[in-house]
Amino acid sequence: MSVVEAPLVSSIAGASVEFQNVRRTFGATTALDGLSLTIEPGELLAMFGPSGCGKTTALRLLAGFDRPTSGAVLVNGKDVTGIN
Repeated sequence: MSVVEAPLVSSIAGASVEFQNVRRTFGATTALDGLSLTIEPGELLAMFGPSGCGKTTALRLLAGFDRPTSGAVLVNGKDVTGIN
């Protein structure tokens, strides 16, 4: 009898997400200042930090609820910065 080991994950479905030097200001307040981050399909990310450090702002930019002051947000290599 032979045993054939199957890979733990046969295929990874999902999208890559990239923040390229993203900056978001609200008047004199800077919520994000140069966020650069790449998340590959299948990766798990947790964001921790104090209130006001930009966690929700980054998620709002990714979801298209807001636009960065500068920089770009890419999903699967496509710039989604201006898409609502």
